[in-house]
Amino acid sequence: MNAGMRLVQSYLTLNGFFTVTELPVLRELRRGSYDQVTDLDILAIRFRGAEYVVPRGHPGPSDDLRLPGDALWGDDAHDVEVLIAEVKEGKPRVNDALRQPAALETALRRVGCVPDTQMQHCIERLRHQGMVSLSADEADGFSLRVRIVAFGDGHQGERDGYQVVSLQHVAHFIDAHLARHHRVLQPADLGDTPLGLLHLLRKLK
Repeated sequence: MNAGMRLVQSYLTLNGFFTVTELPVLRELRRGSYDQVTDLDILAIRFRGAEYVVPRGHPGPSDDLRLPGDALWGDDAHDVEVLIAEVKEGKPRVNDALRQPAALETALRRVGCVPDTQMQHCIERLRHQGMVSLSADEADGFSLRVRIVAFGDGHQGERDGYQVVSLQHVAHFIDAHLARHHRVLQPADLGDTPLGLLHLLRKLK
């Protein structure tokens, strides 16, 4: 996993997402052999209401300290949010292989949120529009949104069939988050991640 992917993974973790990285997409060849078509840089899933909370001792949530995430992901209109993400340290883009039905089905099957009856519809919408939403009735009891996102060195916004998030934005959010909550996070061991390194540097100041 390269530095850009590690940075994005740390960023998504701060924003309540659980992530899988470098998920291989396989296909069957003739005579029972198999080949890897591509891999999915990051597959992320977040549930409605996910947040980082520090309890302050009193029973119940009334006095809990909440560490807010990025307003970019503030839309909590769906019970489940799924990101299929490509990470480039240069120009943000989505590889053609990611738009192939096999890759999209691998992603959707891995998170397990799309019913069989909706699978083909979701794949087609993602291929052509980069986003699909399902109502609670369509997704067996919970509403769902899946988006294709490209992280990279470029301007943020909607593109033709995917959303761009700049790595500069990712880095600035992490740095600002650590600065804003330094007193709270100071005793935390954030591990061998970009988040942990930035946290250590801030503690050494």
